[in-house]
Amino acid sequence: MSYVAGIDQSARHTGVCVLDKDGTIQCLQLIEPKKLKDHLRLAFVRKELNSLLAPYELTVAVMEGYSYNSVSKKFVLGEIGSVTKLAIYDAGAELHIAAPKQLKKFVTGRGSADKGGVIKGIESLWGEEITDDNLADSYGLAQIAREIVWPSSTRRYQLDVVKIITKKTLKKRKSRSIKLVRNAI
Repeated sequence: MSYVAGIDQSARHTGVCVLDKDGTIQCLQLIEPKKLKDHLRLAFVRKELNSLLAPYELTVAVMEGYSYNSVSKKFVLGEIGSVTKLAIYDAGAELHIAAPKQLKKFVTGRGSADKGGVIKGIESLWGEEITDDNLADSYGLAQIAREIVWPSSTRRYQLDVVKIITKKTLKKRKSRSIKLVRNAI
């Protein structure tokens, strides 16, 4: 059986959600490195992500893109993002990245929604009551992944988000394979 995942990575509270084809939650968990810093935090997050994702045959994973408006600790966020990308690679899943505004638009119809709006949107659309905003984001990202693998939405705003996210990934894949071919020659 195939599964999809959504990961809302951060230095303190990484949300992980795994869904099956029907949208049933298989895993919804926070990774909290507590007081760990530097390489110890990165190793902890990597180990936990690998442990949470390993039991599932993941097809697609969507992680939240970087918030370029973050004021502090951009390097830490970059490192956590890299660890997340490697864990998705280790799980054998195809990686897609959704910008924070794309996630909000997919769940609420508005890219400017706040965290409370995302939580309400999830309850309204999918009937799930998730009170933690990190878990809510990971659930929304997993729903995007689900829509990529098993399209069923008729909502224009959701279809637009999926189209943009998958178009970016296809461009990256195309240019990468061209480079690989050139290097092989």
